Amino acid sequence: MLIRKNISLDDKYLKKLQPLLDANDGNLSAAVRDTIEIADTALTYHKSIDEAIKFLKETPAKEELSDTIKNGENTIINRTMLEWLFRYTKGRLTDEELVNELINPFEISDMKELEDYLNQISKNYQWTIRTSIKCEDIHNPDSALLLLSNSTINSREFFAQLIAHFLARWKQLDVEHIFRRANSTQISFKKNLSVSQNETMPGIRKHFGYLDIVCRELDDNTEFWTQLMYTYNVERYNLVTLHRTQFETFAAGEVPNPTKILERLCKQSVNEMALPDLLMYFRKMYLATQLVKNIEIGLEPGDESVTIFHDFKNEKVINSLVEYFSKIFREQGTPFVTSSYSSMIVFRFHKEHGPADSSDLTGEEEFKELDFFSKE
Repeated sequence: MLIRKNISLDDKYLKKLQPLLDANDGNLSAAVRDTIEIADTALTYHKSIDEAIKFLKETPAKEELSDTIKNGENTIINRTMLEWLFRYTKGRLTDEELVNELINPFEISDMKELEDYLNQISKNYQWTIRTSIKCEDIHNPDSALLLLSNSTINSREFFAQLIAHFLARWKQLDVEHIFRRANSTQISFKKNLSVSQNETMPGIRKHFGYLDIVCRELDDNTEFWTQLMYTYNVERYNLVTLHRTQFETFAAGEVPNPTKILERLCKQSVNEMALPDLLMYFRKMYLATQLVKNIEIGLEPGDESVTIFHDFKNEKVINSLVEYFSKIFREQGTPFVTSSYSSMIVFRFHKEHGPADSSDLTGEEEFKELDFFSKE
């Protein structure tokens, strides 16, 4: 039975019907019938028209992804396995080739294009990561704020590192701060022109590559580090790390000067360091050597101090330890007083307010070193 009804359509819907009108030689009734058939088929497999439209919009990207899987460009991996890989490769830097494989620098000229490009990549690979970039100058920003939302924290961490490498290479932006939350990761970037393009930005190494040197050493000297870690574990870390020449000096009954080793590690002369910086480097280095049990530092201006806890019993050894550490602080130049007890050594630093000609004194004479050993 044929029923005639009038329908009203504005231009935007007529334009959408145009392909069907062309297919039916301009017959509007036939075009509407085809539209109804399409809608009926869509609702057979989907709960609503909106769901069907969403599916149809995503189909080209899925088909493209399927083609890349067939030709070997991409592969399918279980999500749990992928999360495991992301979690246990954290702290390692990715290669530049991998960054360029995912983010083509020749398709991006400004930060807005980068944002759109990243969201399209996420959509194509079905990562569900949403990217938002804020900056004042999209062409040459001095700073930028990156927000990654959705997906898992490990997925966002990996994606964030790729973006950070790209921004470092092409915009000279370095990571300043990272704020990690359950459903989002926020990263602030700041321009850094002091690092060449062939070097890794310090912020990237700090936040994303903190295990990179360790892992490379493990890869290059696996047998050595495996045995060393096994030994440390068996001995419950009751081992001391000491430079070979310093061990030789100690074994000869003398006290070596550790200043040069500290300077090489800090890449700065001790006498050029501010006292608070030196104390922080000192604590970090000598806790790692296991030479002492613990180190506490006080950084209040004008009242800086270092308290070293140890478990040595031999008085001669303790005296040598006091002299060993004193050589570093003498080199720095701030006067100090030393107090030594049965299991603790304290260095207290103070600014001298002597006469104007006090600078004529030698460095050794500026120090007051008092040793007090409690008798048990």
